[in-house]
Amino acid sequence: MKATHTPGLVDLCWNARDDDGRLVPGAIPEEQRVGQFDVSTEPKGQRRFWFVCPGCKGLSALALRPVVDGSAQSWDWNGSTEAPTLTPSINHVGCWHGWLTDGNFTEC
Repeated sequence: MKATHTPGLVDLCWNARDDDGRLVPGAIPEEQRVGQFDVSTEPKGQRRFWFVCPGCKGLSALALRPVVDGSAQSWDWNGSTEAPTLTPSINHVGCWHGWLTDGNFTEC
């Protein structure tokens, strides 16, 4: 499945609302598709790779190297928004395990 850079993905996902108009953290608006991703930088400098999980279709984040916030797990990213590659593999425990290589999510 193709990875698609979607600037503002985190804001789109966190601003989702349920039928009663309440904010639903982590919900994916209907127009969002699996495989979309974005990269954010937190105030202290930690970068995170946000993606819509191919398994559960929920929003998830991975700490990118270098780690500045003490995250136990981290990933190398090639810096590309056109053909991103992360190493090591992504293991969204109990949901999906696979690779993001040259812009494609591939299940293990």
